Amino acid sequence: MRTGVEGFQGQRLSQLRTVHNLTLSELGEQVGRSSSTVSAWEKGAQLPEVESFDRLCRVFSVSRMWFLRPVPTAVEEKQRPYFFRNQAAAYKQARERSQLYLAWLQEISDFFQDAMDWPEVNVPILDTDDCRLISDEDIEEIARECRETWKLGTAPIPNVIQVMENAGIICTRATLGHVKMDGVSHVSILDDRPYVLIAEDKANAIRNRFDAAHELGHVVLHSRIPASQYTKNELYDLLEAQAHRFASAFLMPPESFSQEVVWPTLDNLLSLKPRWKVSVAAMIVRCRDLSLLSDQLELRLWKGRSARKWTKGEPGDDAFEFEQPKLMMRGAHLLVDNGIFDRAELVHQIGLSPETIEMLCNLRPGYLSAQPEAGGNVVPLKLKHNAGRSGRATRADVLPFQK
Repeated sequence: MRTGVEGFQGQRLSQLRTVHNLTLSELGEQVGRSSSTVSAWEKGAQLPEVESFDRLCRVFSVSRMWFLRPVPTAVEEKQRPYFFRNQAAAYKQARERSQLYLAWLQEISDFFQDAMDWPEVNVPILDTDDCRLISDEDIEEIARECRETWKLGTAPIPNVIQVMENAGIICTRATLGHVKMDGVSHVSILDDRPYVLIAEDKANAIRNRFDAAHELGHVVLHSRIPASQYTKNELYDLLEAQAHRFASAFLMPPESFSQEVVWPTLDNLLSLKPRWKVSVAAMIVRCRDLSLLSDQLELRLWKGRSARKWTKGEPGDDAFEFEQPKLMMRGAHLLVDNGIFDRAELVHQIGLSPETIEMLCNLRPGYLSAQPEAGGNVVPLKLKHNAGRSGRATRADVLPFQK
């Protein structure tokens, strides 16, 4: 008969160890147990005794509930790919961390949805299960359809992440530890909702904005593409190029952008940057896609850009603020400000460390651990009628979530 804390979920421990980049031996030293014992906990072959269980909670600053809650599993989850911007083996750790952050975000979102409803998912999805059948014309057309569906017209988009959240896509920003990891996207089996993580390791708001549009491209173009295609090396570059083409078409629609490129010189393109909020490099690529450049002129622009030393950073990059996700933040404020949970209880119910929750929900640092502030604005969202104070609410009597 096994002894120890019944219900302990070894997969939770494996997740935390991966995110914190700890070896079995390093974690064993922190909790006073051997690496083989820690491995047995993770595999479910052995249960930690109460003392070791409490040490694990302290090491990772998680509540007991986190280790006792089963990890959501579904056969279909393995059939839905995670779209990573970098598949290189050197970035395996960053990919694993981003995938776990996105999985945790989905769990927090599911928890929030017991008390409120997010905006309905309203995302045009390309109906194809083979990326090799997607043409440039298909990409241009569905980018146009997205703009029409979301009533964006043909003008520059002020805030890409806000547009995505209004369409029901849950977004977050997180530090992954690698500047060449741009983001990851996934359609969750928990609620059939798209989730997007944008890496904040880059100090460039323009790049982050294009990264968000790129991940949107994966959601729109590749949601029905089987994971088996994405893992094939010969198709990876095609999938990434398609998402890039979508981002360009979505951010710079041909009807309006081409009219403003009177003559595509570096200085003229740079002058358009504050209006369109895209890099000169992205504009050069878009001009090529729209046949606004000859091969000779395009080559001259790239050489000129390199000669001006713009490859690592362009003029005006620091003039733009990072676009911030707000949906999860508003959800957390709604639960706290309306007394459904106090901050300590919210942390306990979710289970993760306050710092991790703050990061994934884009809350200000210290919000979940500091004392409540006096005053403050009321968050314009609505709760379900029967959201209770002491636990998770049921899904009846829904009131609409206001944007």
